[in-house]
Amino acid sequence: MFAVRFALLSSFFYALNVSMVPFIYSLGISAFFFLFLRFSTTFVLSLVITKSLFSFTKIKQQGLGYWLLLLALLYGVQSWLFVEAVNYMSVGLASVALYTFPLITYLMDCFSKGKVPDLTTIVMFVMAIIGIAALSQGSDGMQSLIIGLGLALLSATTLAIILHFTPRVSGMRNWEIVKYTTFLPALTYMVLFLYEGGSFLPFTDAVLWCLLAGILFSIGMFFYYTAIREYGPTRTANIGYSEPLIVLSIGFIAYTDTITLIQYIGIVLVGIASTTIERRQLRQNTNSEV
Repeated sequence: MFAVRFALLSSFFYALNVSMVPFIYSLGISAFFFLFLRFSTTFVLSLVITKSLFSFTKIKQQGLGYWLLLLALLYGVQSWLFVEAVNYMSVGLASVALYTFPLITYLMDCFSKGKVPDLTTIVMFVMAIIGIAALSQGSDGMQSLIIGLGLALLSATTLAIILHFTPRVSGMRNWEIVKYTTFLPALTYMVLFLYEGGSFLPFTDAVLWCLLAGILFSIGMFFYYTAIREYGPTRTANIGYSEPLIVLSIGFIAYTDTITLIQYIGIVLVGIASTTIERRQLRQNTNSEV
């Protein structure tokens, strides 16, 4: 029960953050400023939780500098690709497309270990492709929808690469990894925001909404790592697909997003394929540790 509670809270706060992106855009706020506040608030939270600043000596001794830098760059790119996707399609469908990352991660793991994907993996992969094709069948704005799906799938692929390389820094605590991988994206997006002519003054209501979105993201991450620490990744991930479903619901209520019947079928197919593969991978990882 508590595992479900923490995982649901994580999905809920992540979904609130993601669902605010179209609203943030409507206020005239740039993606760079939104991402700056997302990463900076998460970085500040990581400092509070770890109760420490950087320790470059420790990183150098463990030989983790390269991997942390790579993860920081990947996190920054992944977030940017997703918020750009929302410029071209509904935030709910973008979230569904993003959730193909478990399947991409599993395929990357198979290829890196020289394993041939079995029949179940192939069937799930084909199902996901059919689901993505169904998502692209909108009533209008086909070209824009396809561009949005492309960006969302690139974001999913980047997230899969992040998950593939994260074990390289498994010797660090979760929040230590967060601390070292959010500072550089926060700094980068601050520079990009200023370069495009943005200003931190005056402090408007739109800025407050961006700050709120960043706080929601940080809270979601806190509950996510809490659930993993207390109850393990398997039970936490079992309800991971609740996040895009929550985003879809919010999009329908707040933005009156319309979804066609064929797109609903695509949502179901992507959900089945991704959750099946995610549970399978987690089960295999658990068995290998026993």
